Amino acid sequence: MKVIPVMDLLNGQVVQGKGGRRNDYQPFRDSVISNDPAPLCVATAFHEKLALDWFYIADLDRIQSINNAELNKNIIIELVETSNYKISIDAGCKQLEDIEEVIDWGVDQVIIGTETLRSLEVLEKAVSEFNPQKIILSVDFKGGELLANSEEIRKIKPIEIAEIAGKLGLKAIIVLELQKVGSQTGPLNDSLLQIVENVSSIPIITGGGVRSIEDLSVLKKKGIMGALVATAFHNGNIKKEDLEDL
Repeated sequence: MKVIPVMDLLNGQVVQGKGGRRNDYQPFRDSVISNDPAPLCVATAFHEKLALDWFYIADLDRIQSINNAELNKNIIIELVETSNYKISIDAGCKQLEDIEEVIDWGVDQVIIGTETLRSLEVLEKAVSEFNPQKIILSVDFKGGELLANSEEIRKIKPIEIAEIAGKLGLKAIIVLELQKVGSQTGPLNDSLLQIVENVSSIPIITGGGVRSIEDLSVLKKKGIMGALVATAFHNGNIKKEDLEDL
């Protein structure tokens, strides 16, 4: 199972996600990983303290279309160019041009979220133009409801969206429940279980709610390929030795 540290970037800093209330996100306090919210420092600390090198990055400025979009972009490019880390990033891609731009940053995968994607046609065009293994689809939920700005996407059942991603040959899907982010309430939810139980054509990564190594063990037993984790690392609930036993 892949355990993937999360770095949510807001105005150039790594912030703590809580329940999808992005206006309230602040840098982590009393983190056992890093007291410096600079992304390069946090990534280095994750690697040195936990021996992890695959990072999920959410560019919250671009996802929300706020602040200076170039700030996080330059940080991410620097991270790509100065490290051997594997970087998968959600930069709020809406259309094909956005996807092409992010791939040109040199990241390993671009994550396309249902929250911002304009249409499934955009996803299909991306697969025809780029290596589908460089694309991950994030099926975004908030309180069990599919999160999508596109009316077309909102009308499609999440299971069907996951199946489409499988047919397109994408690297993986992420099932992200924003309400669980930073909640420490456990990762299992109805949206995740429905997709896990009905979709076998694509690897599944889950995000939101992981609080302990026991949670990761449960996810692994359910056949889930990976888990996004932030808070449980920063508060010390999951340590390097825990991961070695997973």
